[in-house]
Amino acid sequence: MEIIIIYNICFITRKKSGKNEVLMLFRKKEPNKHKWNGVGGKIEPGETIDESMEREIIEETGLKVKGLTFRGIVTWNQTGGMYVYRAEDTGGGLLACDEGELAWKPYQWVMEADEVVPNIKYYLRDILLDDPPYEFACTYENNLLLSVKKKPLANMKKIISPTKIRL
Repeated sequence: MEIIIIYNICFITRKKSGKNEVLMLFRKKEPNKHKWNGVGGKIEPGETIDESMEREIIEETGLKVKGLTFRGIVTWNQTGGMYVYRAEDTGGGLLACDEGELAWKPYQWVMEADEVVPNIKYYLRDILLDDPPYEFACTYENNLLLSVKKKPLANMKKIISPTKIRL
């Protein structure tokens, strides 16, 4: 089966006053309008997935990050998906973002708030750990999340290009 992946997302973290925080974006555009999400976007022609993620972070936040690490993929209904990354804040100031409002949110809030994109609570913990990368296969019906299955990414047979994978 071939899934076309044209998106990426990154969860940038920092520790503030002893608490773990995640940089979140309150989207003012579809998809996920009026929901908190990670930072990311579309992969441009000619970019590697790493280059695309670095560009999206700078465009949407103005931040330079450290430890940018590929952590897996999130797929939906076996038709599309996104590459998932994590990174750490280096302490710079946030820029205004055309995509929506940026805010540092406590990790626990991200895991519990109804205003967060619903599938995030099923994979964020794993993304922030040092375990091997996973696929998080989401099943939706009528825009309602029905299930998320965590699968070892070792099942990925071949990367065809930065935007297509064969599972």
